[in-house]
Amino acid sequence: MSGADADRGVSEVIAFVLVFGIIFGSVALISVTGLQAMESYQENEQLQNAERAMGALADNFNDVMRYDGIEERYGELALQGGGVGTGSDGTQLNITVDGEPLDSSSYFGNEFDGVANDGVVTLGEFRYEHGSDEIAYDGGAVVRASEGSDGTNSAMLEGPHLKYNNETKTAVISLVSIDADDRSIQSDENLGFTMNVDERSSAVADIDDGHNLTVELEGESRYKDAWEDELEDWEDVDAERVIITIAEVEIDR
Repeated sequence: MSGADADRGVSEVIAFVLVFGIIFGSVALISVTGLQAMESYQENEQLQNAERAMGALADNFNDVMRYDGIEERYGELALQGGGVGTGSDGTQLNITVDGEPLDSSSYFGNEFDGVANDGVVTLGEFRYEHGSDEIAYDGGAVVRASEGSDGTNSAMLEGPHLKYNNETKTAVISLVSIDADDRSIQSDENLGFTMNVDERSSAVADIDDGHNLTVELEGESRYKDAWEDELEDWEDVDAERVIITIAEVEIDR
């Protein structure tokens, strides 16, 4: 074999190694990128499924504040490796009527003594958790939240049952307050949850003076962003009739 043939043979080997290395590296890169994209897609799909499931669950659970005769509701969540957290703390709303706290208002007597403390209603906790994301049933609303470098960011998926009719100057406030043990449940399966009404407080007040109803966030909340946006128009509302219903409930498996 001549020197030229040997050089050509070495060049072909080097070229083969380089081409094989490029192909192997490209396949590995595509595999890693594809796997990451697939995982991201699956996580996003799982959260979207959780949003839909929590929305359906909320619509079912909210019957307890819409209808006086309903004392119990049942619903399921597919956890798929996520978890459910419950508790009796959570978001707090401060409700004042004509400058008086809800539970000591002269318009409502003692109707809300059991569900409010100096005007503050605690909504409790019921949330689906997956990684740094969560979907929560919060007082009748559905909230999505995620942990970021600047804290917890949140937004309403389905707003609370706070309605105001400007023509009739009627305000309707309907809330669910959860009293549950602090616990977290992890599972890959579907889990069923039963909501039972402990106490339902409801009253109507006719008020002469305007700018007399306020609903505001009290203290800190995991879902501060969502609730502050929602309550932006609920300071000194000009209401002549106020209808308030608060259902205090337990949630069990």
